[in-house]
Amino acid sequence: MKDAGLDLREALSKSLVENGSAAAALADRAMPYARPSRDTAEEQGISIRFAAVLLVIYPMHGSWHGLLMQRTQYPGVHSGQVSIPGGEREVTDEDLMETAWREFNEEVGVAMATEAIFGPLSERFIPPSRFAVTPYLSILPQRPNWNVDPKEVASIIEFSIESLLGEQAMRPVSMEVSPGIHHPMPAYPIQGHEVWGATALILTEFMEHWKLLPEAVRNMP
Repeated sequence: MKDAGLDLREALSKSLVENGSAAAALADRAMPYARPSRDTAEEQGISIRFAAVLLVIYPMHGSWHGLLMQRTQYPGVHSGQVSIPGGEREVTDEDLMETAWREFNEEVGVAMATEAIFGPLSERFIPPSRFAVTPYLSILPQRPNWNVDPKEVASIIEFSIESLLGEQAMRPVSMEVSPGIHHPMPAYPIQGHEVWGATALILTEFMEHWKLLPEAVRNMP
């Protein structure tokens, strides 16, 4: 039997190489304004923090799914937000890929093989927290048994990848972009949550690659 996960990984890896710049540009154009880059922030003397996230794709209910998480409430700018599992690089991490692997294990309790991780997608700078975030991908052969850290994760959010396709998948939603200031921002409505900001941007870039995959690869065998 053909390994659907291996086929998917090979197709995505190929697209990252061949279509990376174009996918990133299309994702940027889907946002209402240009987001600052790490280079711009560094020119302004901003001290950058580095982080990595890991978007895992796995089979569930006969289709490919992905995992998001809602963070717990804490004194910080990302308190309570929906995000891709991940976090800040530690001095003991060999590189950002290890950061993504470690944080994923700490937050949702799945220690996958490091060679299962590939990528990355484009680095994204988040001004409020000064994070330069590098997203990585992983294709898992089956849905893991999650063992979340309740100190960091309020809930997990599983979604069908195909549900993010279509013109109505992302829509403008009024969000509080700074204290007391609301602005319509593009967001994905997923499981009762509005997924916006850098997470929506990363998902949009990923979906640009997904759209280019052969239908036989996108569909479960």
